[in-house]
Amino acid sequence: MINYLNKLCILRTMKKIGVLLFVSILLLMSVKAEINLNSFEAAKYNIGEKVILEGKITDSEGFVGNLEVNSVCANSSKQVYLALIEANAVKPYNLYQEFPIKESMLGNCYFNINLKDENGEIVKSKSSELFEVTRELRVDLELNVLSQNPGKEIIVSGIVRDFSGVRVNSGSAVVTLNGKLYASGLSNGAFSYAISLPTDLDSGSWTIDVQATDLQGNEGSDKIEFKVLSVAKDLSLELDKETYNPGDNVAVKVILSDQSGKNLEGSSTIQLYDPNEDKEFTKVIKNGDEFILSLSNMALPGTWILEAENNDFKVNRKFFVDEVKSKSVVLKDKILMITNTGNVDYNEPVEVLLEDENGEEYQIIKKTSLKPNQTISIDLNKEVPKGNYQIDVGGNLITGNLIIEGSALGNLNTNKSIGYVALIFVFLFLIFVVVSRGRRGPSRREMIRNKGRDILSKPVVRKEDKKLSREHKSDVEFFVNKVRKENPVDKKEDKGNPFDFFN
Repeated sequence: MINYLNKLCILRTMKKIGVLLFVSILLLMSVKAEINLNSFEAAKYNIGEKVILEGKITDSEGFVGNLEVNSVCANSSKQVYLALIEANAVKPYNLYQEFPIKESMLGNCYFNINLKDENGEIVKSKSSELFEVTRELRVDLELNVLSQNPGKEIIVSGIVRDFSGVRVNSGSAVVTLNGKLYASGLSNGAFSYAISLPTDLDSGSWTIDVQATDLQGNEGSDKIEFKVLSVAKDLSLELDKETYNPGDNVAVKVILSDQSGKNLEGSSTIQLYDPNEDKEFTKVIKNGDEFILSLSNMALPGTWILEAENNDFKVNRKFFVDEVKSKSVVLKDKILMITNTGNVDYNEPVEVLLEDENGEEYQIIKKTSLKPNQTISIDLNKEVPKGNYQIDVGGNLITGNLIIEGSALGNLNTNKSIGYVALIFVFLFLIFVVVSRGRRGPSRREMIRNKGRDILSKPVVRKEDKKLSREHKSDVEFFVNKVRKENPVDKKEDKGNPFDFFN
């Protein structure tokens, strides 16, 4: 019984559904209306713009109902328009409606148009083509210069448009350079801003970023590059140390710094001056590269000056070269060569010790006064007799056996004998001179004295008895005056000079 009742209910329900479907089909067949839509003006729209939905509903005679428009964005549908179509309405029905683009419509959208009858049933439906809602603005930038010196001014300007290319009415632009922000307002979509570049801004390429926003919340950005030029600010000269020895290498580096402290590529000129301020050399080297300067083994001791120059910049560094006193001793073919290998005068005596086969020693001491790199030589053949010698020079600088052919004084036994012979010779020569002087006659001075004494010892002749001749008188006066000058009355008697034989 229960099964029979259930089956009867199911049959009745199916009958009702069939009747409804039949009625719906009849209604649809009776409504011949068509929905025709025009294309949109653009494929993309910014927030705040308006999209125009335009079209016609044709073959709508006899249709009474509603025209419904829904916006479908991001799978979300919202009714945006509803109109009543009356029986006496003008046919065909023209659809023209502007819809403002809102932030909720971001993404892909379309419109769905429905014709509904008086019972609210959809009798005709149509979807529009897709369009996109975006925040994106177009920002076009330009600079007044493409390169600029640090500390100078650069002007960035631009125009802000919506996606369709129309200038925005108002808004703002934020300019960013080197982490700093600069704001500017928009006037008819345009802006301009002057930026003073920092004096220490690094050289090279820099990017200016601009973020623009209109009043509807649309945003756009763009960037533009320019170049900051390198400006030389300082020249420095670096050495690896302050004090050197002759023959050392000096590591030199020249750095030409720009406004940011970065080395500028290129080259600089260096000049080296010795302690006497004489120029040693001039050389061009690359900035930033290490250059090795080799000091001479004879480099003068004292303060040296290294000077670097590049355009208007000049700098110098001082370094000190120590004094080195040294010598080299070389024995070659019985010739002893002593060279000053230091950088100051060498005036230490050089001692050579020779010992022959019999144990007899010969010591040769040579005083030296050598300028740097100057050499003296000692011919040992001229210093000692012939023989086979053991040699020792200057603190074991040179040791070993040496055969010497002999000097011109080779028949003498030792250097001491040579000295004795020389002394005897000098003594005999002095004796000879003394003896030779003793054999000589009286000196001229003694002859004059004797002649004067003889004249004074003669008797004086009176004037009235005999007149002296003029010649005799002059002779007497001469000798008298001579004697008086040489033997004053108030002085002691001259006993003679024991060394008159030298006169």
